[in-house]
Amino acid sequence: MDSYVTGTAIRQLREAKHLTQAELAEKLAVSAKAISKWETARGLPDISLLEPLAAALGVSVLELMQGEPVVNRNRSANLLRSKLYVCPLCGNVLHATGQAVVSCCGITLPPLDISEADDADEHHQLTLERVEDELFVTIHHPMTKDHYISFIACLTGDKLQLVKLYPEGDASCRFKITGAGVLYFYCNRHGLMKAPDFRAAARHTPSQKLHLREPDEGDREQVMAYREEFLAISSRLDGTSALDKYDDFDQWLANIRRLKDPATTPAGFIPATQYLALDEQEHLVGMTNLRHHLNDYLLAYGGHIGYSVRPSERKNGYASQMLCMTLEKAKERGISKVRICCDHYNIASAKTIQACGGILEDEMFDSSDGTLTQRYWIENR
Repeated sequence: MDSYVTGTAIRQLREAKHLTQAELAEKLAVSAKAISKWETARGLPDISLLEPLAAALGVSVLELMQGEPVVNRNRSANLLRSKLYVCPLCGNVLHATGQAVVSCCGITLPPLDISEADDADEHHQLTLERVEDELFVTIHHPMTKDHYISFIACLTGDKLQLVKLYPEGDASCRFKITGAGVLYFYCNRHGLMKAPDFRAAARHTPSQKLHLREPDEGDREQVMAYREEFLAISSRLDGTSALDKYDDFDQWLANIRRLKDPATTPAGFIPATQYLALDEQEHLVGMTNLRHHLNDYLLAYGGHIGYSVRPSERKNGYASQMLCMTLEKAKERGISKVRICCDHYNIASAKTIQACGGILEDEMFDSSDGTLTQRYWIENR
């Protein structure tokens, strides 16, 4: 029977309560014959009887309609045995400490058992950086309208921290670490996944000493490989002179050379010097861009310096080296007070700026990309 309640469900629930048809009929003030008709699919209970019928059978109305009772076996409410529910229509995310009947957009949602979550695979890789008592999480995953990470959650034995993400946004967030726990995230195509133990985020490979130099024609292969590594995970290429907009290295190189000289800098742009950050083997680790002065937008949101670290080289302390070396370049140009900005949620970048002497002035909302920007000053004397 395709209806709001099935005869099989009524019979099974009645028998589980050890009630005869006559005993159930008496509780509802209907005839035993009516009960028989319901159970044999020759009739339906009136909609007004659903609530008293559910009460007589010892279940909720939703359980009656679903056809089976729901028993919460997590009586101690251990959050590591939680259930998560995700609506496929509106993206609503709901949490229960145990089994429940959850409905959204007219459909009953199946529980996502976190104990059965798949391990993150090669298509859902994470960067985890632990800084003091906070964990900065980045998932290297597309964030398109059709394929995206819906949320990231950090669960400990007594606390749930959940950050909702949205298509075309950043797949990153930060959590306050309050004890041993587990990270989970939900891909709208591949379901619930479990991240590696975040205690490993404190383990770093030994970093190498970096040096800065301006790009030249011999850097074609490295620069374009750098670009592809960022584009593959839909990550921003900060401090690269809009490298993501150039699929031709020669055009990009010509552009950064024009931007270095005020005489050839196009109208509306600020003169700037582009640097590559290379390790001792001349491997490209990051890029940094020094703007020679500020306009209104750079004063508010961009700052004098932009930088990025190659995704495969993160968590090795390279950002601090790069920023300190770029500050020296700024000092050579007589820039004694440096404006530098970062996204509010980018705790790793904030810690880097602070480590190089940055003092937070304020936070400002950037309507152009919908981000909350932290704005710092560094005395560079």
